[in-house]
Amino acid sequence: MSRRSRNDDGTILLLTLGCLSIALMLVVVVVDASAVFLARRSLASEADGASVAAAQSVSKAQVYANGAGARLPLNAVQAAVANYAADGQNLQASVEHGTDGDSVVVTGHRAVSLPFAGLLGFGPVTVTATSRASSVRLAN
Repeated sequence: MSRRSRNDDGTILLLTLGCLSIALMLVVVVVDASAVFLARRSLASEADGASVAAAQSVSKAQVYANGAGARLPLNAVQAAVANYAADGQNLQASVEHGTDGDSVVVTGHRAVSLPFAGLLGFGPVTVTATSRASSVRLAN
């Protein structure tokens, strides 16, 4: 009878476990990166909407009293951003006055908890988005 060599026993199991661990690490990275990407995209959308709403927050009484071309007041802009971000997002607004109109700059920050990295002890990641919208100044 011939003897079989048993030196290769169990190598397929090790190869399979190695491939599974690499695939699991790829899934973890893709899921966490997708969570950050989607949170950033959502925050950018909210900042865009808030900046447009704030740029359109011209006081009608001031326009009727002083005519078109009135500057955007910062308190009205901040109130418009606060009303737009009713879900408690951290959106901050500023106004830049220019000769061709006023620009509203809205910057948002959001903490994102990573699904798998949080299990490993990593804290939340902060994403930031900035949006700018202009209110065109009409000539009197």
